[in-house]
Amino acid sequence: MTTNYKFDNHIYETVAVNLKKYLQENNVSPKQVAELAQIKESYLLNFLNRQKDLSISIYDLYKISVILNVSIDYFFKNNN
Repeated sequence: MTTNYKFDNHIYETVAVNLKKYLQENNVSPKQVAELAQIKESYLLNFLNRQKDLSISIYDLYKISVILNVSIDYFFKNNN
């Protein structure tokens, strides 16, 4: 099996940047999304601002994608 995989070490940053983008495009606040997704607003804000080394669960990201009407894979697209 090949072991020459290239993993994106900045995937959480990519997700946070894209999540912010879709929040703005949908004119939805993090507070609104947190309430609808039933997650803590402070946790979402910390993730979005990358203030801590936080991850986000697939399920929470899925709920956010449904709320924003965005395919979950869009959060992982690196636009650099």
